[in-house]
Amino acid sequence: MRSIRWEIQPHEFESYLRTMRFHYHKWDTFACGALRMMPESIVLTQQEHQTIVGLTERLATILRRLERQVRKDPAALQQLGIPPEVGQLIQQEVDSPLQLARYDFFPTPSGGWAVSEFNEDVPGGFNEIIAAPQLLPPFHPGLEFVDRFSQALLSAVQSEGPVALMYATGYSEDLQHMLALQALLKERGQESVLCSPRHLHRTWRGLTIAGQSIASAIRFYPGEWFPLLENRRDWGYSVQRLPMLNPLCRLISQSKSIFAIWEEPGLVGKDDLEFLHSVAPRTLQMNAVTRDPNYGQQVRQFPRQWVLKQNFGRMGENVVMGRLATEDDWRSTLAIADKHADDFIAQECFHVAPLMFSDGPLYPAIGAFVINGQFAGYYSRVAKEPFLTHEATYVPTVIDVQ
Repeated sequence: MRSIRWEIQPHEFESYLRTMRFHYHKWDTFACGALRMMPESIVLTQQEHQTIVGLTERLATILRRLERQVRKDPAALQQLGIPPEVGQLIQQEVDSPLQLARYDFFPTPSGGWAVSEFNEDVPGGFNEIIAAPQLLPPFHPGLEFVDRFSQALLSAVQSEGPVALMYATGYSEDLQHMLALQALLKERGQESVLCSPRHLHRTWRGLTIAGQSIASAIRFYPGEWFPLLENRRDWGYSVQRLPMLNPLCRLISQSKSIFAIWEEPGLVGKDDLEFLHSVAPRTLQMNAVTRDPNYGQQVRQFPRQWVLKQNFGRMGENVVMGRLATEDDWRSTLAIADKHADDFIAQECFHVAPLMFSDGPLYPAIGAFVINGQFAGYYSRVAKEPFLTHEATYVPTVIDVQ
């Protein structure tokens, strides 16, 4: 794995940014006062690419099996931190193959890969992955874009009837993702409607959004927020009938407690469990840390070895790395985690290998999209610390064809 700087002139890069903003709806090219896109890319060897594809698809297969085992168990759903109202909807859902997920792989100093969570519920990065193979090949001679996100997504979405594009309507960064998908649907002549999940209603005509009948849905609204909806009765009917990407059961793998749940006897086969141990860090639920003195001593006395996370924290929210936190921050976060032990986990910290870029070393996360169990392309980011948040910088990922 290496980085390259694009063969691009400054005025061409400015044109690229404008196109991203106004054609692909990437409005947050600047975030927190800094440019979050740069004219450099990550280059994977063919072997590295095939390894990541294999890891991605095997993880997707294991997670689907695990999901089917726990989705009908209210106690297991509660253990994962899923709100009871959502757990009831999950138990009513029909089994669905529909999946739009992204797994972020971190290179380790030993030459392997590690994954610390699964973005199974509402993964982001649509704008960039749709645009990259359209705009960037001229600046990457001899390198290959393998992103097939657009085709895979359209194949996964029902091709007949209007599609409801459901998102948290108060967030422009969510709207930009839905506009990118709306453009894809429009290209194949399919109607769609932008909406919130609270706009869905059951009527004598079937399921409607603002009076318009819909045939399927793409959900970009966090599943754990569904208890806030006033129309949960309509959703109780809808989850049994509406083809939706993603179904609410994807919260099972989204929960960071899934890393601890799969250790329970009988849930995962021996070979799969050994594979999970090879790519995923040891994870303890905070209620176990609180009860077990040995676990408690490890987490409290050796903070540099641990990361505290909330089950459904997103984009780095409510994540505290012991080796990057002050003593006061670590103690205060532990106090919060102890108070809400059912909703937090402690995860062993692994080391991430930096990658050299033009301005120095940065820490990469190679994001692999998976749609209906199949690899669909890359959305990767880098940061100055081995901890990626909404302030991370997007970098395209390409494959060396040599």
